[in-house]
Amino acid sequence: MVDTCGWIALIDAEINVDYAFAEIFGKYEFIVINPVWEELNIFQKNNSKNILLDLLRKKSSDFNDNELIEKHTDNQLLFLSKKNGWPVLTVDKKLKERLHDSNCKVVQVVGNKKIELIS
Repeated sequence: MVDTCGWIALIDAEINVDYAFAEIFGKYEFIVINPVWEELNIFQKNNSKNILLDLLRKKSSDFNDNELIEKHTDNQLLFLSKKNGWPVLTVDKKLKERLHDSNCKVVQVVGNKKIELIS
């Protein structure tokens, strides 16, 4: 799953998305929940930097999040990660800590050069 700050960090680092994720996961697709799409669209609208939302859309599967009762984006990401075992791409320290405490996997950008999977 993709968190807003994780995607932006990935793009800022100019990491080759296909190569980096294929190297870790093999075949992959991103899952983006509606609140993250909203945050990314607002960010893109308010900034001149292209955060490659078209690429993210092409690499993402449709996700129906009607079952989610949590309002906060981080709570939704944590819930879905725990429920489905999906790793979360994020650089948010608090979210990473919560995911780690719940035995969830995190994908993070390291040193603005690469990504790594933390179990």
